[in-house]
Amino acid sequence: MKNNKKIMILLTSAILTLSFVGCSSKSQTVSKDSDGALKAFNAIVKANPKSKGYHSALKHWGFKLPANDKFEWTKDTSANKIDFAMVIDADPLIKAGLDVKKLDPNKWVYKPAEIEGGVQLSNRIIFPFNVSDKKETSNGSEDAFRRILEQDPKLIKYMEDEKHYALMLGEGNSVHFTENLGASDEDMEFVFKAEPLIKAGLDVTKLQGTGFKLEVAGKDNMDSKDDQLVKGYKLK
Repeated sequence: MKNNKKIMILLTSAILTLSFVGCSSKSQTVSKDSDGALKAFNAIVKANPKSKGYHSALKHWGFKLPANDKFEWTKDTSANKIDFAMVIDADPLIKAGLDVKKLDPNKWVYKPAEIEGGVQLSNRIIFPFNVSDKKETSNGSEDAFRRILEQDPKLIKYMEDEKHYALMLGEGNSVHFTENLGASDEDMEFVFKAEPLIKAGLDVTKLQGTGFKLEVAGKDNMDSKDDQLVKGYKLK
């Protein structure tokens, strides 16, 4: 009987151990950098709970940024072709010469001002990015972000010099966010490849007041092969 009890205790202990391992693994992604990025991004959202919202029609979580901008991520990568989105106020760039009709409609979306849910929205330019069409069933904003990162280890890059994580959205476009909130001058950044916007009429000599700055490849940004337009955000 004693031996049977010992076996039962060992089996119970093993089951509990596996259960805890299973629970803890849910918070992990596909790489150390992705795990760190998930932790850092969740900390930013938790520190700014009033900035987070959910768009049921798009099945998107959204995080409001200063200057009428927003970062969005999907609840389910099979819901539509936009799994991540950088949303920016279009008017400052239009005043600087941007012709939204000249933007590639396969890579950019222009949304005119409208009232949505009783809220007045400005003219917006949206840069969408599709990760996959995999069916996901997520539970909350944190789980949704984790599930997207799990699908591709190349989505996240850690920037040692800036202590920022970069969410890579293809062709020189990315979202940067700080490893530790408040540790740097800018907690989040939207980074766009400059060439498509310049070809659409944007005059980079008129960026003052837009919130954007031009970073020249090999000069202002040694890690990029393309000139980039960068807009930074300071959060609480």
